[in-house]
Amino acid sequence: MQQEPTWTRPPRPKRPRELVRTSIEIAAVATLAVVVLVFVGIVLDRGRAKIAPPPNTLVVSQTEDFASLDPALAQSLEAWELEYATCGKLVNYPPRAGYTGTRLVPDLAEAMPQVSRDRLTYKFTIRPGRRLSNGDPVTAASFARALERARSPELLSPAAPYLREVAGWRARGQTLTIRLTTVAPDFTQRLALPYFCAVPTWAPNQQVDNLPSAGPFAIAHYNRGRSLLLQRNPYYRGPRRPHVAAILYHFGAFGSQIRLELERGSADYGQISPAAFQALASKFRGDRRHLFVAQQPVVAYLALNTQRPLFRNNPALRRAVNYALDRPDLARLFGQGGATPADEYLPPGFPGYEPKHVYPVGLPDLATARRLARGHLRGGHAVFLSCGSQDCKDRAVVVADSLKKIGLHVRIDSAPGLGQFTLAGVKGTRFDIADVITRPDYGDPYALVDKLLDSRVIRAVGNTNVSYFESPRFDRSIDAAQQLTGIERDRAYGRLGLAVARTEAPLAAYAVLNARVFVSARVGCVTYQSVYGLDLAGVCLRTAGGD
Repeated sequence: MQQEPTWTRPPRPKRPRELVRTSIEIAAVATLAVVVLVFVGIVLDRGRAKIAPPPNTLVVSQTEDFASLDPALAQSLEAWELEYATCGKLVNYPPRAGYTGTRLVPDLAEAMPQVSRDRLTYKFTIRPGRRLSNGDPVTAASFARALERARSPELLSPAAPYLREVAGWRARGQTLTIRLTTVAPDFTQRLALPYFCAVPTWAPNQQVDNLPSAGPFAIAHYNRGRSLLLQRNPYYRGPRRPHVAAILYHFGAFGSQIRLELERGSADYGQISPAAFQALASKFRGDRRHLFVAQQPVVAYLALNTQRPLFRNNPALRRAVNYALDRPDLARLFGQGGATPADEYLPPGFPGYEPKHVYPVGLPDLATARRLARGHLRGGHAVFLSCGSQDCKDRAVVVADSLKKIGLHVRIDSAPGLGQFTLAGVKGTRFDIADVITRPDYGDPYALVDKLLDSRVIRAVGNTNVSYFESPRFDRSIDAAQQLTGIERDRAYGRLGLAVARTEAPLAAYAVLNARVFVSARVGCVTYQSVYGLDLAGVCLRTAGGD
């Protein structure tokens, strides 16, 4: 996309003496500004060194404030991590790492839903005696109101698409009944999203950032742009017993400042840069209690556009690309501990995952790649759609170098601003390869396999199947897997992902991304939950005032 030129009026010519004077003035002002900034930095730095965190309070340092804390609107990873400590849901993921953290358990519902034989009616019974943080009882109407807000035309909640098959619902006392128009095998998993937290029946159809909640913690005070205080929900009676009395967020810190706060103990948790993590890894070598890597269900892959001439009806070349990729080199570009080489569509620990490598996760197999590519290069030129950041461009260069070795010459086109995934999601965009990093919204293989490969989700814009892979046989296999339940359903999805990777290869998975976590020395009881990140509600503090 070309941008229109920006016209500016040229400056009036200056005499040489004026130019010299202006340069000197600018230099003087710039020098003074640097001195002032350094002085202020030293003062702030010294001041912060003296600040001790509040007793029995987990302190989180964050660069930016949340865009929204309303459950119907909040959608950032940081917001969902917070809401894992505040939300009460019908069903939820347990505070566990790995595979067990992706298995749904009842939360405010007494049990998993009763599902009718036609799989169109879901009935939940809400636990009696549960209350929101303001004392209001949690009833079926609390969840009905959450569903209403998700569909509200005033709120325009991102949750609305997750209710597309819902015909309606009925709340009577502690019983919530939801009726679907068509079967949705992952519907229970969708209800574990933070969008569907229990809310007061009076919650309006407008953004409210301090709604009462039914989880272990609740919002006590919010000073937008500066701080947020969560305190224990005095009415919480669930199994997740919090260890700290409060969780305090501070906003506005720079990345380097967050690192200093964590090292000195004035903050307990915050996001740090890959460069900072690498430096800390050398400093805290062997300390895995406070500096560690946690695997995430985030897959990085190349989408091979099967609607373009190069890869259309050309599975041999698509497989050749998979054999030619240097996955260790690509993973290293995410920084120390940032990624693990991978070739499977489902990440390790995710339901359905089986540790069976189809393609090399070590050095590429160029002999096999060249054999498969021979006679299938179709001119030998490909367009790689990359985002505009230097990280994206570096990955594109590594891919181009790998594919050059099998006779495929890659031209790199960047998509600054709009983003390559947005462009790739527009049907008809001219690209052959797109670099995509995807994180499922919930712990179910549907959130990856179906969205990435089902041809029936392809539309004009907003596509998640950006390889534009179409296979009626594969679609039927998806339908068959969806008819199963429990572990059998997971295994069917695992076999399906391996089979399509081995034969059709519309994607080339190359890495699974990790979370790099650094917490202060006083933090203990750390669990990095598989879906939602650090379990803030479960953290304990090694201080005199801690539990």
